[in-house]
Amino acid sequence: MVASTVIHQFADSGIRLRIDDETATLDISGDPNHPNPIKVKELAISYKTTSCGSEITNLVYVLDDADRPVAYVHPDHLNRPEEWPTWARELVDQHRPNNTSSNL
Repeated sequence: MVASTVIHQFADSGIRLRIDDETATLDISGDPNHPNPIKVKELAISYKTTSCGSEITNLVYVLDDADRPVAYVHPDHLNRPEEWPTWARELVDQHRPNNTSSNL
């Protein structure tokens, strides 16, 4: 599990995490043959909580790159956690409201 520190928590609607682990990177190349991993400094997760659990409404990576300071997960991919880095999936599950794992 990637080490992180809560910077700010918004009740049950979201959380902002400082990433304290040099291994937390995001490949922004879009080309698996030529990866371009960039260190992630922060992860912001927004949730919508319902009676059935919670779903992610926004996932934002703050990158350690002056040319590309932020990366967003496209809304069509918010329900496809298998496409996210493993460390991001783990942090999303760990910090989900009520720590439930439904409706990723």
